[in-house]
Amino acid sequence: MTVEKEACLRSENGLHVRVAAMLVQRAEELGRRFGVRLFLRTERSKLREMGSLMKLIGLKVSSGEKVFVTVEGLSAETPAENLEQAADSMCELLESDFEEQGAERIHQVDSLLHENALMQQRLQMILEAVQDGICVVDSTGVITYVNPAYLRIVHKTPEMVVGKNVHETAPDGNRCGVLNSGIARIGTISHKKDGTTLVANVTPIFVEGEIAGVVSVSKDITELQTMMERLSQVSARAEYLEQELLRTKKTAPAFESYIGKSGKVVDVLALATKAAASSATVLIQGESGTGKEVIAEGIHYASSRRRSPYIRVNCGAIPGALLESELFGHEKGAFTGAVKKKLGKFELADGGTIFLDEIGEMDKNMQVKLLRVLQQREFYRVGGEENVHVDVRIIAATNRNLEQLVKEGGFREDLYYRLNVIPLVLPPLRDRVDDIPLLVEHFIEKISKDNGRPVQGISPEAMNLLMHYRWPGNVRELENVIERVITLMDGDRIETAALPSYIKGELAESVQETAADVKAAAEPVVGGQVRTWEEYEKDIIAHALKQAGSFNAAGKLLRLSHKTVAAKARKYQLV
Repeated sequence: MTVEKEACLRSENGLHVRVAAMLVQRAEELGRRFGVRLFLRTERSKLREMGSLMKLIGLKVSSGEKVFVTVEGLSAETPAENLEQAADSMCELLESDFEEQGAERIHQVDSLLHENALMQQRLQMILEAVQDGICVVDSTGVITYVNPAYLRIVHKTPEMVVGKNVHETAPDGNRCGVLNSGIARIGTISHKKDGTTLVANVTPIFVEGEIAGVVSVSKDITELQTMMERLSQVSARAEYLEQELLRTKKTAPAFESYIGKSGKVVDVLALATKAAASSATVLIQGESGTGKEVIAEGIHYASSRRRSPYIRVNCGAIPGALLESELFGHEKGAFTGAVKKKLGKFELADGGTIFLDEIGEMDKNMQVKLLRVLQQREFYRVGGEENVHVDVRIIAATNRNLEQLVKEGGFREDLYYRLNVIPLVLPPLRDRVDDIPLLVEHFIEKISKDNGRPVQGISPEAMNLLMHYRWPGNVRELENVIERVITLMDGDRIETAALPSYIKGELAESVQETAADVKAAAEPVVGGQVRTWEEYEKDIIAHALKQAGSFNAAGKLLRLSHKTVAAKARKYQLV
């Protein structure tokens, strides 16, 4: 229920600050006494709540002008007489001589005005202390306030700015745009004629649902932009130096069959090249399918022993009872079935290299005998009495954790240290995702040539799935997948449909969800609000890293250098 009554303002100077303060004070008193809210309007304005000093002053009521008091109950149970009494009391005050109010009331009003003035002073001090430029524009486009920081940023004096109309000085600017649309513009960048670059947030000011002006907060990013350009130059120089550093990590031609250009691969091949120059024992560790045999063969053919024999022995494929004979040979009649003398692998490798694969599968008895060969370079054939001396370079490999085996008692500690003179640890394929396109291209060319079936390449979608699969079988599994796809596919290009279902299944769904997230992150407007550049950029970098898994891969997705992606990831604390 509401009640509206008409009154005529009798104040000689109209609705000025002191009168407005008295009305606010009376409205608070009546509200508490009768449980109501009071509003005031003129014939040309909407209702303004009488609890706000600034709203009442904004009505700009002249002396003798007609006004309307509206009283609204705070609840449905508010008696009608309460509304009537409150309206009559407010109308009585409006039509009274305000100068004749009691000294006590005037003192109260003056105290209220004094408080308001202090608050304005504090606000003024805060605005002047802020280092961001603040500019306030009224509903007509006239600049009513600027702080010192704004003047410093735009290199102007107050006389050159305050009182000017932005519709005339900058009709295509952000402030005019926000005045016309009522929609904030956040994080907009503008370049001034004097070379200054500004980033600004321009926000509309609404009063009673109508736009009353705009406020813009600006920051000078010229220096920051210069620093970013310098940083970009430094990053480019660092990237060049990194490439030069990689070139200094020379790799022997014997390792050309090991495909990969990632940092971990370059490090391993550089170390293997140095190992090849000596005769020291090498221990190669890595998961199944990472290319341990390829590295072992490369070490041999890059060494001075390359013209001598290269003998391979899979210690895990030969039963323990036969392994001794296989490695050291046997004399005629040494055991049942030994019908003639047989030379072992160590003798056959004399002057060259013996590669002991799956050394972690060797039983403890054989480990003792192998230790003697490593220490003395001599052994006895099974059933023989002659001490055989050999000059052999030993390379061992395993997919097991030998240190853990030593702790568990499954592998001799002294043998482990004899083997681990030059350790090489091969990275799994999931840790060198950037090499997958190179490997895929190599296997497509090799397998299509072997099968006599031309293949034009692979689709980006299919490559994306291959780069996001974890590859527990590493390079060997990847080669098998490419061979299977080429053998069974119908077209001349590898598409997503041709890949095995275990690669497409959950992985395809995950990649699609991630791609949708990236697309959502790339939306510049969310919920009608323009996002800041930092929010926009942070989400794109975060989702690119989530999808790609590394700085290099994310850089390729975004067409940026991996240095830039890494720098931005650190900036937004994503790593």
